[in-house]
Amino acid sequence: MSTEQLAFSLHGECPVCAASVAPPGGVEETEILTCPDCQSPLVVDGFDGPRLRLSEAPLIEEDWGE
Repeated sequence: MSTEQLAFSLHGECPVCAASVAPPGGVEETEILTCPDCQSPLVVDGFDGPRLRLSEAPLIEEDWGE
């Protein structure tokens, strides 16, 4: 399977609402995606063939100069 074909068949499941998440193009590990249903930020943890391993992205905490 070519990289182009793989990019179009990638999909995963939102860990928050269980919606199907299919990015419009290729993605890389650690890339941030948004769930199309619940709008939760998701991070790509890795790949299981064409299936994306997704987790909820951590909240960005404010840096108080520490």
